[in-house]
Amino acid sequence: MSKKAIALFVSLLVTCCSFAQNAAKISFNTSTLREGVIVGYSRTIHQNHEIEVGLRIHINRLAMPDDQESIYFRRMYASNFAQHFGAQLGYNWYFLPCLNHLKPFVFYELQAAYSTTRNHGYGWTYNANDGSYIPIEEYTESFGPFLWLQNTIGVGFKVDIWKSFYLFEKIGFNATQIIGNDDKLMPDPFQKFPWLVNEFGYMIMAGVGYRF
Repeated sequence: MSKKAIALFVSLLVTCCSFAQNAAKISFNTSTLREGVIVGYSRTIHQNHEIEVGLRIHINRLAMPDDQESIYFRRMYASNFAQHFGAQLGYNWYFLPCLNHLKPFVFYELQAAYSTTRNHGYGWTYNANDGSYIPIEEYTESFGPFLWLQNTIGVGFKVDIWKSFYLFEKIGFNATQIIGNDDKLMPDPFQKFPWLVNEFGYMIMAGVGYRF
């Protein structure tokens, strides 16, 4: 590499750093992976490009979110201490950086986790008298662990509240890849890859940040 190329690279790096702003963040979100808290760091470059990285902390909930007897959708449940922790990586693009106190953006976010599920349902029996099915046994079961990769795109905003503190919100739709096998689950004959399942859902996030 020539001296001119090195000098150009250093100059660009210094320029980017001089226009960068750091922030610490904490947020709560509900999504396909159920509920979680993210503690993270972000760096904004040239006012409209923000890179985020964070630690995802999963919140276990015993209550089922619905009665659909889904295997994966909103069924993630950490069965040991390590499974509570995952990773977050995101990018926000501020399309109206000229606004002073309210800044809308579009975003992409990846949340990754390695965890089991918690599933709840009923065993059924046939009632010959009236031709109906009646529940005979309630059960709870776990599958996995699986690798969960949740990819979300959407819109959001942040608004200044006091000095260097600000609030932010995000809402978006996602596709989650669940990777892994469990011998207790029957393979789907219509799936090309039995170790890969796709779930589609949403994410809603709210949090607070501090610029420094």
